[in-house]
Formats: sequence, C-alpha cells, structure tokens
Amino acid sequence: MRVPSVPRASTAVAVVAAIVAVLAVMFPGLGFGQTSTNHGGTPSDVYTTTGPPPGEICTYVDTFGVAPILPTRVTVAATSNLLVYFTSEVSGLEADTELLLTFQVNDATGNKVASMGEWGVSNDPRLHDSKKIMWSFDDVAPGTYDVFVDARTDPVPGPPGGGNTNNNPSAALEQCALTVFVNPSVSP
Repeated sequence: MRVPSVPRASTAVAVVAAIVAVLAVMFPGLGFGQTSTNHGGTPSDVYTTTGPPPGEICTYVDTFGVAPILPTRVTVAATSNLLVYFTSEVSGLEADTELLLTFQVNDATGNKVASMGEWGVSNDPRLHDSKKIMWSFDDVAPGTYDVFVDARTDPVPGPPGGGNTNNNPSAALEQCALTVFVNPSVSP
C-alpha cells in the first residue's frame, strides 16, 4: 500500500507560517506589510468632561457654529500623543443637513496648536442618534492645553452654509462627553 506524500510547497508554507507566528509572539510590535504607526505608552493622564445632566441640551448648533463645546484643560508633562474621544446624542438635525464636528487643541494663551478636518455626521430627523468621533494628535509638546469640540451644521448637497440665513439648519447636542487620553510618545 502506498502512503500519499505531502507536497513540498505545503510543507514550505507551513514552515514559513510557523516562523511568522513565532516572530509575532516574540515581538508584538513587529508588523508585516503594515503602515507605520506612532505608538504611545500607557496613558499618563485621562481627562473627561461631561455636559449637563442626562436629558439636558449641551448646545444648539447652526451654520454659524457655536462656542467651544466641553473645553477641557489638559497638562502634558512629556511629548505625548493625545487621543481625543467625543460622544453625544444628536437631535433635530433636518433632512439634507449634516452636522460637522472637529477637535481643536489650543495652548494656554488661546493659540491654535492643532486641529483636524471636519467630520460630517447625519441622522434620521425623527431619531435621537448617538454620534462618536475619535482623533489623535501626535507628538504634542509639554505644556498646558485646552482641547474642545467645534461644531456647525451645513445643508447637503450644495455650497457650505456659512451663515446662509435663508436656510439656517440647526441641531441639538445632548448628553455630551469629551475624553482626552495623554499617552507619552515612545521612541521606536
């Protein structure tokens, strides 16, 4: 009786897969075919600011924008990555309207140090939807900063609203929370 042989290609693939698995376990930061990342250490500080009590409005937003939402003062002791997370319930957003949210980081004197592009979110006008956005700011120098959310509405599609008083759609943000994780940068 003849015993079927194992094809050599399958054996070679199994050996390579085993080596890759061993390397992945021995060196967790080692990646194959991945984009480079900036890895921060364990958070040294976590700051959280919440809006008014549940069921109350944090702010009303329109095309003119609003004052900074949940400004949160953070202290960075060493060069760090800031991971910023915002969550809110959105209501009253009209059909064909989007809510545009952005994070901003200002230094202690009020100068903008970093910001991100606007994230557009929408919802069914009949619902109260939960919205969450997250962004990281890499290699923030030591200092004291104010991190906050900025928001405005914009009719979609069409040109930016930017004060279009003929159609100034609005929305309400409720049960807001802003969390900032300060993660010291780790050299590669």
